[in-house]
This record gives sequence, structure tokens and C-alpha cells, in this order.
Amino acid sequence: MKQLLKFGLMFTIATSGLMFTACEGEDGDPGAVGPQGEKGDKGDTGEQGLGFDEAVQYGNIAVQFKGTRADNVTFNKTIDFKFCPTGPDASYYSYASPYQTEGGTSVTEFRIERFNSVVVSDDSEGGSNSSIRFRFNKYEEEESYIDLDLNVAIVSDDMKFFTLWDDYSEITFSEVVSEYSFNSVTSELKFKFHLIVPEESNSTGHDLEITADVNTKVLQYIYVD
Repeated sequence: MKQLLKFGLMFTIATSGLMFTACEGEDGDPGAVGPQGEKGDKGDTGEQGLGFDEAVQYGNIAVQFKGTRADNVTFNKTIDFKFCPTGPDASYYSYASPYQTEGGTSVTEFRIERFNSVVVSDDSEGGSNSSIRFRFNKYEEEESYIDLDLNVAIVSDDMKFFTLWDDYSEITFSEVVSEYSFNSVTSELKFKFHLIVPEESNSTGHDLEITADVNTKVLQYIYVD
């Protein structure tokens, strides 16, 4: 009798399982996509990468290039040249060297070069080739002359570019430089530069206006007689 009851119970359970299985429906279609959630708050600004502060510690040269391209499209581009090699290499890119001429005139030789992106010692190995450089001997009582060296690409919003790879030598200092100052205590060298390059002397084929705001620090060479 117990075996009969046991068999009946097992049969009932098995039959119920089949009934539940048979009654299980198919999955329906996915529901409509809900509205997009609200935009989250902007995250905090991250820290500057390693070496950034060191690479910009000697100040910058902000330059505005204004003119007309060779395809007759006007442009007005400002580039901030703010990177300089660090360590011993800085002495080649940001220095002042005072000396006296045989006649006793006091002169300070300056050379400042800044790059548009982070620089390494050898700019052929991952450094920047986009740069601006000023060189001049500043006489205390006589007229001085300044050299400008450019190596920069002007990239426009229409995804076209041209290069300015030009050198302009022995430009009369008083004609192109204003607000000049050099503080030998803080090593701060500042001046404003403005030059109109005639069409035959640059790659655009049109007059080119260059305006620079120089705000730099230089390393001072110890001159020994």
C-alpha cells in the first residue's frame, strides 16, 4: 500500500512539472528605450603631466601671424610658444651673456627660443620642430639689431596649412621692438615685437604681419675677463 501511495505521489509531481513546463510562455519583445538620463557633473581638472611645470618655467612668446595665404584666403593665427628644454640644455635656448667691447661699451647678448609643444634635448627624437627664436646684442648707448628665426606651420580651420621657415637678420631694434626691459636680478626679459614682412620675403606671396609678446626668463652667463 505504501508503495502504491509513493508511486502515486511521484506521478502527481511529475505530471505537475509537465503542466508548468507546458504553460510557460515565450519571451516578449524588448520594451521601448527609455529617455536618456541627465548629464552628470564635470569631473575635476586633472593634474599636469610630469615635467610640464619645468618645461614652461622660462616663460613664453605669444605670436600673432596675420596675412593672406598663397591661395588668397586670409588668416589670423595666434600661437603660444611656451616650452623650453630644461636642465643644462636650457642655457642654449634661454640665455643672456653680458660683455664689453674693446672700446668699453657694455653689451648683453640674448638668445631666446621657445617651442609650441613639449621638447626633448634632441628634437628629432619626439620633440617639437615648431619654434620661434630671437637673437640680439643689446647695446646700452648704441643702436642694436635683432634676428628672428621662424619654423612654424600655420594650420587653418579648413584643414589646410603652410609653413613659415624663414630667417630675418639684422632688423633695426628700435624699429620693431617696444616696451623692452631686462631685470638682471629676476632674469626677466620682456618686450613687444612687430614686423611687416614684404610679400617677396615670405612663403605666402603677400605681406605678412608678425606681432610677438615676449615674457621670458633667461639664464645669465658668468662673464670673466
